[in-house]
Amino acid sequence: MPNIVNRAITAEYEELFTSELDALMVQPVGLSVAEANAFRGMLAESKLRMQVVKSTLAKRVLESRGFQLDESVFAGPSALILADGIEEGAAIAAARAVEAWRKKSGKDLPLVKGGVMDGQILGPSQAEGLSKLPTKAEVQSRLLGQILSPAAKLSSQLVSGGRKIAGAIKSHIEKLEDAG
Repeated sequence: MPNIVNRAITAEYEELFTSELDALMVQPVGLSVAEANAFRGMLAESKLRMQVVKSTLAKRVLESRGFQLDESVFAGPSALILADGIEEGAAIAAARAVEAWRKKSGKDLPLVKGGVMDGQILGPSQAEGLSKLPTKAEVQSRLLGQILSPAAKLSSQLVSGGRKIAGAIKSHIEKLEDAG
């Protein structure tokens, strides 16, 4: 029977995981206090936040929601990097923030343990690769550009023919005026 603290934490996690979960799981071990605070500040600038979770309770809540989790994701200390105002693409934004932090600090910390994106559990290698993916909005923007590009080229071709004819007529008129 769980104690009162575990029940309170479980209730908090159930509330935390009620919305569509889009997060990155990291191991926040190895950062000094100053580095951890600087990392959290950098996350806040990206509208993200890191929440240290009790692995066994978080695993139990996620499994009750139907997620099949790899044991290695919850081995050792764990923290979720969650959206704090981002509508979608929080896991990608979190992976980019971790990658930027690693470049800035020169360390391979924090370790990326996994993630959840669009209802799918990601392993460590998949979660690491998220930083290289475009967000949904970026993909939509690229797709829209590709859809509109042929129409723009066609309209410019149609206009350019008329422009050439008008230019030829104008130069013929100018020649006639100069001659007359």
